[in-house]
Order: sequence, then structure tokens, then C-alpha cells
Amino acid sequence: MHVQKGAFFGSRAVDFEGTAGLKETKPVVWLPQDEIGNSPSTPSYINVGPYKNQMIHGEVTHGGVKRVFVEEVNGKLQGCVFRFIQGLEAGINRIAWGPDGALYAGGIGSTGNWQQSNKLWYGIQRLEYNEESTFEMLAVRAKSNGLEIEFTEALEPGAGWDINDYEIVTWYYEPTAAYGGPKLGLKDLNISKVSVSEDRKKVSLEIDGIEEDHVVYVNINNPFISEAGQSLWTTEAWYTMNHIPQGNAIVHSENSDPVAHNTLTASEKAEGWELLFNGSDLSQWTNFNKTTIGNGWQVNDGAFSLDPSVGDGGDIVTKEEYENFELRLEWKISNCGNSGIMYNVVQDEKYCCPWLTGPEMQILDNSCHPDTRFVTHRAGDLYDMIETVPVTVKSAGEWNKIRIVIKDGDVKFYQNGYNVVSFKMFDENWTNMIANSKFKDMPDFGLAKKGHISLQDHSDVVSFRNIKIKRL
Repeated sequence: MHVQKGAFFGSRAVDFEGTAGLKETKPVVWLPQDEIGNSPSTPSYINVGPYKNQMIHGEVTHGGVKRVFVEEVNGKLQGCVFRFIQGLEAGINRIAWGPDGALYAGGIGSTGNWQQSNKLWYGIQRLEYNEESTFEMLAVRAKSNGLEIEFTEALEPGAGWDINDYEIVTWYYEPTAAYGGPKLGLKDLNISKVSVSEDRKKVSLEIDGIEEDHVVYVNINNPFISEAGQSLWTTEAWYTMNHIPQGNAIVHSENSDPVAHNTLTASEKAEGWELLFNGSDLSQWTNFNKTTIGNGWQVNDGAFSLDPSVGDGGDIVTKEEYENFELRLEWKISNCGNSGIMYNVVQDEKYCCPWLTGPEMQILDNSCHPDTRFVTHRAGDLYDMIETVPVTVKSAGEWNKIRIVIKDGDVKFYQNGYNVVSFKMFDENWTNMIANSKFKDMPDFGLAKKGHISLQDHSDVVSFRNIKIKRL
């Protein structure tokens, strides 16, 4: 609330008659119950890093510290609340900045639900800004025809343009005597256009149907990464739209069209990225140990797919070999399907298959494929060796964004914007991992320091697009 002399904030419970004619002063931000808060505590501020001049507050039962960006619209304050700090020892009922410049967070629990579930009833922790950047939404601002999202870091080239990356939901509240209240008028809003600023730090969403006196929920449901390669810290924001600003519409730049699939931006070309699929043919691929490619691999609608019903497919490999590289691609799998991405694959007549030499990032429908019963056989896993944490795979039929980064034996797998597996090859631990896997009787598995990229034919329909690679 913006505390002002004579303001009435809607609490009629102690004097229904006396407050009947009073007009409520609107909140700066609503804190939707059990989503972003339940028992907010000490309001405070933050004046370090990119968050200067923003507000923070503790939370007892929902836990952690929340952050609030505030702006002035039509002479009144309104803004947006974000999750900021979670994972503390206890629900937080006091926060204070110490003389050392650190933030102290204290928790004291009690009976009933006056605490954060599965946490201590007590605790004090010291939090200090380490001057390192975190990739997250810094602010959400109201526009006459939508919202502007500002990030703490520049988005990677080409990211942020897809309307399907965002979910916008709106609702309103009416005060009652009940604790909390239902969302009224709940509905999804249509995003008509998206554009990214030239510095790639801001995304503008032109949105149909935003109304005043509503909460507007923003969810980045297909997280992207920053130019520095960082994953998005939090994906949600709750904006309180008390007023819609007038004369402050989103103006899209001349280059406000999304990047086409299976193409490279000018900056990507300058950085050395190469396409492994141009959207029209498979000229950079062959079947393993062959110079041809099976007709089961078909190009349609800007993607290529393995369709066993069309004809023979077979495992395919890149014509070129790669050592230190970053590979990016998107895949989607059919219902209950299975496939994989292998690297450092050696082609030789003594090998029948790519998996005799090349480690695999698993592709799987986790919901119903039989391999799901094995914890290292799921989508994003280093197959049969390391399981994915966190689990970020999308449902069958949806596109998943993948990055595989290899530099001098250090390997990182990213799935849908998050680093899910990390490991080092060619050391003693790597040897032990192989010895404890199904590859233990394959003498050349995981030994090559360079090789081909391979996409697996596992007799299920699987599709790929936006395949690009950069040598490191």
C-alpha cells in the first residue's frame, strides 16, 4: 500500500456501517494468495546491483523474500511483484539491512500454519550482494497497449521473439470478509505482437484486452537464456494494473519481426555459428558409415523428421567432425517415443552403430515410454550415466530447446533454458561412470575427443529444427 493521510484501504470488518461510504485506495500491488504470498512481513528496500530503488519484503508462510518494482501511472503508484529469494531456513518475519551493508533475514515460527512448511521454526541468515549478475526480469512496465519486460541481462540473439514463449492471464478481486478471495473474471489474454529491443534487454508484448483494476500475470513458459549463457532465474511476475497509461503505446522497431527458423542472425554469423539444417534439405547429413541417407528422413514445414512408416531411416551423422563446440537444436518426440543426440561419434566399418563410441543426450517422452522407469534414461539425461536435474522436458508433440557445450572435456547439457547435466570426460571419474553403465563392454565408448554429431533412429517419429553449431 501507498500509505497516505486519510486513505482507506478496504478493511470494513471492524465497522461495516461507518466505512460503507468510503472509497478504497487501490493497492500498489496485489500479492495473490498462495502464489506469491500468504503472510507478508517487513517491508523494506534494496539499493544494490540492478535492483536499486526497488522494494522487498519478507514472507512467513510462503517463505523467502519478494521484490516489488513500482512505477507511477496517471499520478498513482502501481507495480509488479517477483519472487526474489527462496530456500531460506525458515519463513521470514523480519528483514533488516545491517551496518555492514548485508541483509539479515530472521524467522520465528509458531503453531498452526504460522511458518513455512517443512522448514525450521527459527533461523537467521545473512545475505550479501556478490556483484555477480543473475538473469531475470528486472521490471515489468505498463503500456497503453500492453507490457514491457526489462531483463537484467541481454537476451541471446534470436531469443524472446516467439509469442508462444509467453502466457498472459488476468483477473480481479473484490473485498469480502473472507480470508483471501477468489480470482474473478479469470481469463487468458491474446498477445498480438512481440518485439525485442536493439540491446536485447527489453521485450514488448502488445496485448489485447488488458483492463484497469486487474492483476496481469506474466509467465515465461518457454524460458530462454541470456547472451552470457545464463538460465532465467524466475519465470513469473504479477502486475497490478490499477491504471492503463495513456499516450505511452509500444512502438515496434523497423526490425521487429521474429528471426525465421533455420536461419542465422548477422551477429550469429559474426560469432562463427554454422547451420546444420537450412530448412529445405539434409545436405549436411548422411547415414552412419554411408554416403547416402534413408528416405525415412523427410523434410516438411521447416523441420525434418524420422517417419518409419515412409521408409528406412537409420541413424544419421554430420558430414563433418567436431571437437570443442556448442550445439543448439530443437526436437519434439511422438507419443511414447524415443531418440537421442550423440556426439564424438567415430565412423568406421568395425562399428555397427554410433552408440558404440558416442555418448548420448536422451530424447524421450517421459510420460509413457518404458525407459522412464530408469532414472538415467529420461529426456535430457546423459544416457545411462547421469540423470537430469531439474526436469524441464515438455510433453510429446512440443518443441524442446537443447544446448550441448563441450570444451576440453568439460560438458554441459541444457534443456529448455536450464543446465540439467554437467560432467567431465577423459578422467578417472569418467572411466568409472562407463564401467558402471551398459557401455562397460564397449572398449571404445566415450574415448574419442572429436567426432560426428548423430541423431538416432529408434523406430519412433521424431522431428528436429534450428540445428546450429559453433566451434569453440
